[in-house]
Amino acid sequence: MNAPLTDASRWFQPFYDAIDGVVCLPADATGADIRAQAGPHHQRFPLLLDDEAPLREQLAAATFAPASSRFGPYCDNVLGMNWRLPNGHVVRIGERVVKTTTGYDLFRFLLHSGDRFGSPVDYVLRLRPDCAVSGLLHLTGDAVALQRAIPELLQSSWMLWYDSIDLLAAGASRQLRIAVNCPADEWPLFESFLKTFAATHTLRLQSERDVPAPTDGCPDLVFKTAPEQLLALVDEVSRTPEARCVAFCYCGVLHVSLPAAAPHVTAVRVQALVSQHADRLHAIGGDWHSRHLPPLKPSATEAAWIATLEQESQRS
Repeated sequence: MNAPLTDASRWFQPFYDAIDGVVCLPADATGADIRAQAGPHHQRFPLLLDDEAPLREQLAAATFAPASSRFGPYCDNVLGMNWRLPNGHVVRIGERVVKTTTGYDLFRFLLHSGDRFGSPVDYVLRLRPDCAVSGLLHLTGDAVALQRAIPELLQSSWMLWYDSIDLLAAGASRQLRIAVNCPADEWPLFESFLKTFAATHTLRLQSERDVPAPTDGCPDLVFKTAPEQLLALVDEVSRTPEARCVAFCYCGVLHVSLPAAAPHVTAVRVQALVSQHADRLHAIGGDWHSRHLPPLKPSATEAAWIATLEQESQRS
């Protein structure tokens, strides 16, 4: 980490670089703020969970978005930060390029640390080309047929060109949502392939062209599991009354949203789901995260390291 900077001229300043596809925006920026900068240059930031929530809230809620299937987690798309330490000093972390250092990834650690070591002031975001047409294609039908179709779709060479493949589940309802961003003359190719694919699996296809990328809101709970274990987890979690599940099929990530309630009520419901599934997740290398609950207790070695870092971050 850089030394604390008292000279603001050394921090990241707001900028937009249309050549490298990089933008620096406040941590409270929204989807509209990003589009105002990137849209005129036919670029986009595809990793949005909510079009209105500040970026800092979205990154606090989850480490993956639907388009992480194609573009990776948030930590691979936030290249730099101005970060305010608990003592009020602001440090510049990262750069304007994808990879600048080797060794321990303190940048990623801070992104996932909540507010224990301070808070973000600005983000440097990696943008992607906007290829003119954004659309959604939905596959619906028998739940068993959908589950059989998903692995085949993930192994298809077409997978490289989908922004996301998400299974939407609530109770017994199931729908496979595929997001595409492509040149206008390629849209019919996606429709044609998926129409044939749907017929092969006795599923129905509904397509929506020229609609925004999906934003399902900030989840209350995130489960990370092995992709091959994801569908079984969806079946279990979706039985929770009024739970809405969005499963990122390629990433093995499940976002769970619960009905709006008082914070303590939501925390209790989230804790119940964590208690039900955490042990099995950890047994296969999975994990969970919720903005409503404190993080897992670190090991003794991690705790000693974190205590030292916390102490140093509060020095004046």
